Amino acid sequence: MTDDLSGASARFWEDFYRERPAAWSRKPNSLLVEEVSDLTPGTALDLGCGQGGDAIWLASLGWQVTAADVSATALAFAADRAAAAGVTEAIEW
Repeated sequence: MTDDLSGASARFWEDFYRERPAAWSRKPNSLLVEEVSDLTPGTALDLGCGQGGDAIWLASLGWQVTAADVSATALAFAADRAAAAGVTEAIEW
């Protein structure tokens, strides 16, 4: 049953990002900004990173980020955005 649900979820998100190439804003999550802005950069894990807004923002501050998502389409979009932002080396997708 779990495999069916996880497969359905992965298909949902893949379809979601394929149909909406720019689904989310380019801004990081405001709660993340509030909690992290004053911290010394280190390492971060962004699970369910979607199109990479939070991961890219963290990397731009000097964080080393590991970012993961079930949607290959979202990850490809995020990697392109990271390259445009000049933070490719700071993020492992």
